[in-house]
Amino acid sequence: MARSCRLVSCFISLLVLLTSSFPAWADQGKVLFDKQCAGCHTIGGGDSGGPDLKGVAARRPHEWLESVISEPDKLTASKDPIQAELVKKFGYEMPNLGIGHDDTRKIIAYLTGTGGVAAPEDPATPPEKVETVVTPELIAQGKALFTGSKSLAKGGAACMSCHPFTYPGITGGNLSIADLSKSYQKMGDSGMKGALKALKFPTMKKIFADRPLSDDEITALMALFKDSATQKSTVSSSVFPLGGGVLFVVLLLGLALYKRRIR
Repeated sequence: MARSCRLVSCFISLLVLLTSSFPAWADQGKVLFDKQCAGCHTIGGGDSGGPDLKGVAARRPHEWLESVISEPDKLTASKDPIQAELVKKFGYEMPNLGIGHDDTRKIIAYLTGTGGVAAPEDPATPPEKVETVVTPELIAQGKALFTGSKSLAKGGAACMSCHPFTYPGITGGNLSIADLSKSYQKMGDSGMKGALKALKFPTMKKIFADRPLSDDEITALMALFKDSATQKSTVSSSVFPLGGGVLFVVLLLGLALYKRRIR
């Protein structure tokens, strides 16, 4: 009987210890989230560079969250269906940021607390999404920054050093397979801005660790990317009708020649 009481007492003490430490872990998790995750993820602000994480702690098992935060590359390699769907939707897998398991649990504690549990609909107005403004001046600045004819303020490498890019006067590099004109089309304004602010992808993380882009540089590059995407959609909409018209004429000529032959 005494032994059972001791076991119950130990269990209660452990429970109290874990409960009391949870808020501290959540606070530390918020700091980690703001530093490591907020560049690509929002909590209730909609999808950005990655999915909106509101309610994620209620939707996904704890073990899965640990895996995707600490070792997303291994989760992809294991052909996890949830991860495969996310990669398909956003066009790339979340980079491995080297977040240890202790820090991962702190981030999950934050998401499980005030950050990530689904709540009743908030009547407050959702955050306004600001669309990128495109002007000839901003495009010229973005082009100069992309090609390196104008150096980045913090000394980071020009985008053209690594990324292919489809735009008049720009060819781009081939170190990365990510064509930034296509990336913008997939990610949209908020997603691309988040990626440029975070620069958390493996190679970029090392190059830009202490050389973040300024807000003005991001604005200029975004104008360039948006203009590229606009040109692509304009070309596509004009090429397909033209192609259809040519095909129709060819078919008519073929039909006329066929009728001549059978007369």
